[in-house]
Amino acid sequence: MKSTETSPSAHVLKKSQPEEFDLVILGGGTGSTVAAWTFAGEGKRVAVVDRKYIGGSCPNIACLPSKNIIHSAKVVDYFRRSKEFGIAHDGFTIEMSGVRDRKRKMVVGLNEMYMENYRKTGAEFILGTGRFVAPRTVEAVLLDGSTRQLRGTDVIVSTGTRASL
Repeated sequence: MKSTETSPSAHVLKKSQPEEFDLVILGGGTGSTVAAWTFAGEGKRVAVVDRKYIGGSCPNIACLPSKNIIHSAKVVDYFRRSKEFGIAHDGFTIEMSGVRDRKRKMVVGLNEMYMENYRKTGAEFILGTGRFVAPRTVEAVLLDGSTRQLRGTDVIVSTGTRASL
């Protein structure tokens, strides 16, 4: 083919023009969400793409859930030592299902708060896997297999870290 107008890749680009944003953020962790809400709150059109968690790992599986469980363990420790504080008791049992439910309720509440902040600021959260397909252009593969192309005047890559050995 001589003309790029008739090449398959040119045809795909014509068929699916990217959505335009002031800012596209790849990765939805704590830093990303603060940036998204700040810029969207200033009237910028912002999209955040994350493959798994609203708010990243910290509020969902890492920092905050583990601290929630640690707090339950501290309460158990205080209860075991309650006689030191002049409080008598006959005993107790630890119901791990209750500990787990408390943690899950916290995570659900945080997710709801994050989504409410996205709604309030006008930033868009996109649950999907993102990859660069052109300069400043991210293709998001959504959970249903469909795709969206997002082009940002600015792009932030904030995909977090992963340990490897």
